[in-house]
Amino acid sequence: MKHKIAKLRQIKKQIIQLGLHIREEDFERPWGGFFKIDEQDTGRFIRQFFPEVEDKIMQKELPLSPKILCVAPRQQLSWQYHDRRAELWKLVSGKAAFKVALTDHEAEAEILIPGKLVQIAQGERHRLVGLNEWGVIAEIWLHVVPEHPSDETDIVRLDDDYGRS
Repeated sequence: MKHKIAKLRQIKKQIIQLGLHIREEDFERPWGGFFKIDEQDTGRFIRQFFPEVEDKIMQKELPLSPKILCVAPRQQLSWQYHDRRAELWKLVSGKAAFKVALTDHEAEAEILIPGKLVQIAQGERHRLVGLNEWGVIAEIWLHVVPEHPSDETDIVRLDDDYGRS
């Protein structure tokens, strides 16, 4: 646990050095932790991590929520999907893999390649997988229900290593 906190603090320092403001942090996730970036910094976040889609997603009327996910070695998020959001992911540092499928059947893991955009559609099943070192992933939530934006409760877990439902 001590190593986890130290690693997450190091990542937090790097986020702040990029000039991004952290709105919320969670070091309690069994798979690692995350940092929600203040939505006032969405444009800066997108220019930093997702410049290839900046024009496309910044023109949308729906809100965007930037986030940094930190996946610990040999840990994984639940096999899940979301009803009210799509997601964009990009590996920032370290190593990680992902699984994506249109059905509840869990797919084979694919290695995240630094700089390569991964797009997760609303309702698409997915999972981030930690490999042999910490993986740091930039994520954008693309909200699809304007009157009820997605939040941390918008997770339908199909499988979870930690017994969460």
